[in-house]
Amino acid sequence: MLNNTESAPDNGVESSRLIFGIDPISATLDELFKGRVKKLQGKLNLPVYQRPYCWGEKQVRQLVGDLEAYFRLAPPVAFYLGSIVLHQHENDQGEVVLDIIDGQQRLTTMAILCQAWGLQPILDLTYRAPASHERIRRNFGIVQAIKQASRPKLDLRSINVTLIVTRSEDDAWRFFQTINTGGRRLSGTDIIKAYHLRAIASGQRDDYARLWEKTGTSLDDVVRLLIAGRFWTHLHVRKFYWSELRNEIIAEFGDDTQPSEQDPAYRLSVWQNQPFGLWQQLMPECGYAMRQPLNSGVNTINYLLYFCTLHNDLFPRENPDGGAMVKNGHEQLEATIMDAAESRYLRALYETAILLYASRFGQSNLAEARLWLLRFVFSLRLTKLRVFEQGVQKFCLDHQLLDYIACSFNHAQLMQYLRAYTYDIDPDGLDGGGIRARYVRSVYGVMDQSCTKKDQLKNEFDTDLIEHFGKLTASGRAA
Repeated sequence: MLNNTESAPDNGVESSRLIFGIDPISATLDELFKGRVKKLQGKLNLPVYQRPYCWGEKQVRQLVGDLEAYFRLAPPVAFYLGSIVLHQHENDQGEVVLDIIDGQQRLTTMAILCQAWGLQPILDLTYRAPASHERIRRNFGIVQAIKQASRPKLDLRSINVTLIVTRSEDDAWRFFQTINTGGRRLSGTDIIKAYHLRAIASGQRDDYARLWEKTGTSLDDVVRLLIAGRFWTHLHVRKFYWSELRNEIIAEFGDDTQPSEQDPAYRLSVWQNQPFGLWQQLMPECGYAMRQPLNSGVNTINYLLYFCTLHNDLFPRENPDGGAMVKNGHEQLEATIMDAAESRYLRALYETAILLYASRFGQSNLAEARLWLLRFVFSLRLTKLRVFEQGVQKFCLDHQLLDYIACSFNHAQLMQYLRAYTYDIDPDGLDGGGIRARYVRSVYGVMDQSCTKKDQLKNEFDTDLIEHFGKLTASGRAA
C-alpha cells in the first residue's frame, strides 16, 4: 500500500563522466515489485535527498495512454518502461536496501495504477514530503476516473525495465548529478540538496531533509541571489546568466565546498579598546557571511537555510497572520519602486544587496539602508533606456556595490558611499506610456506629489526622492 514519501524524477544519463561498478539487469515490473529479480537483493527505498513526487496530470495521462495502446494491440514484445537506477548498500540496521536514484516518478505512478486496479503487490515506499502526499491523492483520483471510463488492461508481467545497479555511493552520486527527468530536469538546488544530505550522519538526515522541504520553492530563488552575492566581486568576478545557473550552483554550493564536519559562521568583529589594556570583543548578530567559504554537509545546509529564513523575513510574501499586509511608508515606497521598475534583474540585485547588508550589519539600521539602496539600484531605470541582464551585472561591478557592502566596517561608512552616489537621468522616454514614464509617475504617486514635467525631471526627481527619504525617516522617529 502507498505510504507517505518523496522521490526523484525519471532521468536519462547525459554526462560523459566515467562511472564504474554498474550492473544492468533486465526484469519485469512484477518481479521488481515482488522482490524476485534474479541477482538482485534488497528492498526498494527512497533516500531522503530525493525531491517530492511531482508528476502532474499530463504525465500520468500520457503514461496511462501509452499502456492502454500497448495492451490493446497486444504485441509479442514487452512494454518498456525505461531504466531504473538503484544504489545497493546496507543501511544502519545492516539491511540491504536499494535506494532509488532515478525512476521514482514512473515507479510511483505505476504503484498508483496498481492500487486503482486492485493489483498485487503494490509497491511499498514511504513518502516524507507533504507535497508528495497531495500529488499522489490527486493522481489517484485521475487514474480512477480513467479506469471507470475505459477500463484498460494492466499486467505488470508484460512491463519491462532495465535496472542499473551501482554498489558505490560515489557512482550513485554521479548518476544523480547527471540525469535528466522525463518531465523536468533536476535543478541545481535539487543536486546540492542530495550532495549535502549524504554528507550528514544518517541519524540527522531526516531532520535536515524536513527543514529543507519547509523552505519550498523559495530556496531556489534565494540560491540565485546568493550566487550573485558571491560572484559579483572584483576579487574574482564570475559572470553568469540567471537562466543558466545550474552548473554554477552545483560547483559553488556542492563540488567546491570543503569536506569538513565543522559548521563555521564567519563574521567580522569589533574590538573596543578598554582602560588598563582590557579588550572586549563585540560581535554583531549571529549569522553566516554571504561570501564565506563553505564546508559540505551541515555547514552548507545551515548557510542556505539561514539566508532563506532571512529572505522570508525581509521580503515576506504574505502576512503570517493571514490578514492583509499593512505597509508603512518605507514599505510602500519599496514595493512601488520594485514593481514599477518592471525588471526582475534590478529586483534581484536589490534583494541580494539587502541580504548582504542584513547578514553583515544586522537589522538595527536596515530601514535607512533599504531607502538608499533602493535609490542606488533602481537609478539604472532612469539612466538607461533598456535594462537587461548583462547591464545590471555591469552596473553592479562598475560601482562595486556589493563589494562596498561586504567591505564597509560599519553602517555609517556604507551610508557615506551610498549618499555620495550621483547619476544623470536620461530624459528620453520619460513622457508617454513607456516603462520609464510609468515608473516616474508611480514613484511620484507614492510620494504624494505631482509628476514634474519632463524637462525638469533631470534635475528634480532625485532631489524629490531624497527629500521624501527625510520625511519617512522623521515620521519613523516620531512613531
